[in-house]
Amino acid sequence: MSELGQTLKEAREAKGLSLDDLQEETKIQKRYLQAIEDGDFKQLPGDFYTRAFIKSYAEAVGVDFGELSEQNASELPQVHREPAEIRTLPPDGSEEMPASRTVRHQAARSGTKGWSSFLSKAIIAVFVLIAIMIVYILATNLMGGHSSQAPKGSQGGASSVSFKGSSSSTAKSGNSGAQSNSLAQKNNSASSSVQQSLKMDGSQGSTTTYTLSGTTKFAVSLSAAKGKSSWISATDVKSGHQLVQGIASGSKAFNFDASNVQSLRIDVGNAPNTVLKINGKNFTFPSQTIVQTIIINFNK
Repeated sequence: MSELGQTLKEAREAKGLSLDDLQEETKIQKRYLQAIEDGDFKQLPGDFYTRAFIKSYAEAVGVDFGELSEQNASELPQVHREPAEIRTLPPDGSEEMPASRTVRHQAARSGTKGWSSFLSKAIIAVFVLIAIMIVYILATNLMGGHSSQAPKGSQGGASSVSFKGSSSSTAKSGNSGAQSNSLAQKNNSASSSVQQSLKMDGSQGSTTTYTLSGTTKFAVSLSAAKGKSSWISATDVKSGHQLVQGIASGSKAFNFDASNVQSLRIDVGNAPNTVLKINGKNFTFPSQTIVQTIIINFNK
């Protein structure tokens, strides 16, 4: 038995828990709990699950996982994620060039072209604005000349002109009111048609960040595909409070309300076989990577 396993077993026995009791509390199979106590980590399904199961075991028996990790660092498996370097062959067949360098070169050329295009459009926009200003000034001066000549033809019939003008103004006012009401109805219709949006902000490694907007509700459902299982964890990033953690299976799903959470972190141990729904809508994981982290920033 390893020191780590001995420490956890003593803590379990001190709490008066059997392996069956611990299995019920942590939802981790008894044979895995026994393997942890025996230090036989080869029986566990991978390094990620090994650390996750030990963490759940420690929390269930009141052992600080951080201290346990430091004291038994040599026993705990380390999860390494080293991105593979993709290399491409230049057209001239000379020296092999890393794909990342090729992408940077292409991005630099694209950036130069984009800046030239933007500068050309900006110059055209300036000329268009100048032309509009010249037309406006000419039109204003022309209208001013007609206005100064109007009183000569209206003398002797002031009351008649005044009456017609009042009727015209009233009609225009009525039309303006109708147009305003129509515009208000269109605005109300447009505002009521705002829908929920889940937009990807960026991705780094196995972590992808999204922004949820257009809704005041943030309901989350996590389950596993039929006949499959997946390790699930959901945490409030701001407070560090863990909302749910455990193994999702055909008979076990996690449903919770995160409407008061500004930023939610979801860790999934078997993404291809995990079903995630946000406000009843299916979420599509960005890749087929087994272990993934999804961060959703809630913008009410």
